[in-house]
Amino acid sequence: MPQDPIKVIEDSALFDAGWYRRTYPDVTLYDRSAAHHYAVYGAMIGRDPGPDFSSTGYLARNPEVAEVGHNPLWHYELFGKHEGREASRSLLADSAPFDPVMQSLIDRSVAEPLPAAAQETLQKTFAARLHQRPHRLMTTFDHAAARRFVNALSAQHDADLVARNTFVSVIMATYNRGATLTAAVRSVLAQSHHNLELIVVDDGSTDFTIDVLKGLSADPRLICCHTEHAGVSAARNAGLARASGEVIFYLDSDNLWTADFLRLMLIALETSGARCAYAASLLLNRDGAVAGYRGEPFDWAHCVDGNYVDLNVFCHRADMTGEFGTFDGQLRRMVDWDLILRYTQAERPVYCPFIGCLYSDDAQDKSRISTSKPYIFERVVSYKNARGFATIAETLADLRFSIAIKQSTSPQGDTTKRLVTELEKRGHRLQVDGPDTWAVRHPHVNEVVLILPDASDYPPHPEQFNLALGVAADDREVVQGVVDALDRDAESIADEIEARISAYLQFRHPA
Repeated sequence: MPQDPIKVIEDSALFDAGWYRRTYPDVTLYDRSAAHHYAVYGAMIGRDPGPDFSSTGYLARNPEVAEVGHNPLWHYELFGKHEGREASRSLLADSAPFDPVMQSLIDRSVAEPLPAAAQETLQKTFAARLHQRPHRLMTTFDHAAARRFVNALSAQHDADLVARNTFVSVIMATYNRGATLTAAVRSVLAQSHHNLELIVVDDGSTDFTIDVLKGLSADPRLICCHTEHAGVSAARNAGLARASGEVIFYLDSDNLWTADFLRLMLIALETSGARCAYAASLLLNRDGAVAGYRGEPFDWAHCVDGNYVDLNVFCHRADMTGEFGTFDGQLRRMVDWDLILRYTQAERPVYCPFIGCLYSDDAQDKSRISTSKPYIFERVVSYKNARGFATIAETLADLRFSIAIKQSTSPQGDTTKRLVTELEKRGHRLQVDGPDTWAVRHPHVNEVVLILPDASDYPPHPEQFNLALGVAADDREVVQGVVDALDRDAESIADEIEARISAYLQFRHPA
């Protein structure tokens, strides 16, 4: 940036200081100008400088600008408009001004609630129970309740004093996220709670991640670790090994925290006496529009059935790692859920209903684990924790799967019948589908799919573990392997199928 980026923003016809303050009322408490706020914080959390410019829209259309952490309006004024780049209107331009993030920030312009009223609000909130199945993704969120909760927390002066003296470790594992890493790191270092260390573990990135971290290294609270690529669990565990904080937080390198997140969570821990807690998330699509919300009171039975607690807004006392372990390095997917289930089974977390994280919910990003791995891992993690198994090996020794066989004709041939009988004898549940029933069930109903040679037209689903039964390699992208079924008995085929499933789930290959 040039020497005075604030002036570039102030002089822009697209910057409207009055609109910015009206749309984001917390800016009135900022001790610098509205332009300064937008330059150093507002754009980072997706705020717009005026009704005629969308910060998130500009960055989404120009990812190289986001990669280097440039302020979108600054870039547009100096370069973008001369290069013919598009500027779109703010999503808030034609609607009543409302910023859901603002409702989850401490607002000193609002009178503090009376102590008794604040305590009553917190007690009711911390005691809340889930009386129905969790939604996991909601289209609405009670922002008024978030404001009441934040105000009640900010009125806990004794707990706030303890929180200020609490040293926090933030673990951020990253792999080839140079384009989003700057904003994520800044959202941690810009927290209203300053007493922290941010441990960024670079999991063997091959992009420009190292250069990004060098550019952020002026802040002594940032600790950078570089490891060989070994997966998110190994990276986070390396961070935990370095952590010296009393409370541990986690943030993915493509997400952002709201400014008071750490402070409010620490006050909540102190006030409630809980050892772990979590907040709500605001999900944004790739264009920066609201995709939904995540956050509901805790119930372990519901959580083991399907996760609805996000690690990006979860925290725990550091000594819990010694009791309940770290991330399971054998899992390729749902490692966050596995850790949360282990920590919360004996220690009930408190739910803090305010927006703590702006979560990037880009379903088109194929590098994300949540969009690139079969859903079989949900069954494994759920079963492991529901039955109390310590390892994946123990879990798989006891677990049986729902398997679908896809063939080109409806009647079962003798080979198929023998394989069905053998797999059912081992405890698996089998269904055989011809073309008319290939897609009648939701993909999560059958964790494993076996594709017979005559079903070459069957389109494998990426959320299922797909094995082709044949004698040649299968070049379909989402087929995890081929099992040679030629001139083999059903028992040996079933042995190899189980071995391949086990190997895939445990990061090893069958002999």
